Amino acid sequence: MRKLEVRQVDAFTSRPLEGNPAGVVLEAGGLSADEMQAIASEINCSETAFLLRPQHGDLRLRYFTRTQEVDLCGHATIASLQALLEEGRAAGTLTAETRVGVLELEIGAYGMHWMRQATPRFKDWQDDTGELLEVLGLTHGDLDPSIPVGLAYTGLWDLLVPVRDLAALNAAGPDPRRLGAHNRRRGIVSTHLFCRETQRAGSTLHTRDFSPAAGVPEDPHTGTASGALGAYLVKEGVLAPGRHIFEQGWTVGRPGLIHVDVAEGAATVRVGGQAVTVIAGKFSLPDPA
Repeated sequence: MRKLEVRQVDAFTSRPLEGNPAGVVLEAGGLSADEMQAIASEINCSETAFLLRPQHGDLRLRYFTRTQEVDLCGHATIASLQALLEEGRAAGTLTAETRVGVLELEIGAYGMHWMRQATPRFKDWQDDTGELLEVLGLTHGDLDPSIPVGLAYTGLWDLLVPVRDLAALNAAGPDPRRLGAHNRRRGIVSTHLFCRETQRAGSTLHTRDFSPAAGVPEDPHTGTASGALGAYLVKEGVLAPGRHIFEQGWTVGRPGLIHVDVAEGAATVRVGGQAVTVIAGKFSLPDPA
């Protein structure tokens, strides 16, 4: 029987049982993709990160939802940095190989960690907004007319939907089956709703994220989509370059804060947050046949 060091870490919060829980497998070398998928399904977080030896850089990261591998995951990366800090890794910058390229990460000595995401890319939304709103359980009157619906990428393609206020945001009730099919047909990983009304002073936006195409009906916190959203809104002139705080998770009882740092012209974007380990132990896995 093999024993693996694992953690469950709540990311984008400093309080246990808030933020977004991620699995972290610290020494994943020798595991097959099928074994990683089985472990992620057993851990049962929205995503689990597997830390491997790199060909280039300091480490390699692979990410699995309960049902499939994904190219990048923000909250599982922040969780991995917290696990490395607790394992004695010195604070500072490091590089990680991912399926979207080599990314710069930063371990904060006091638990504020950062990841630089893939170079932002954008597309106009040219599809049927009426169908989209129907699938989301919204109407045209729920939209914020001052911001266009759009698509942005910082490692995954996200569909960004502006709504007028918290009441409309909280009222959204997507059909997971229909939204998953809608997103898969268009190569979209998540549909990310946001508004400028917030729950707390000091936040820039309040958001919700739905990723049924990746097996996650509603994600408490979404680092990749937050980075994509921040870059998109700077590109559109809605937000100024610099640091912003996006709040998420209130609708699922897991509030938390995602820090988003966008460079001038939306050329680069970093996402940061705190994290706290809630479970640390051994995962038992059968020996290979």
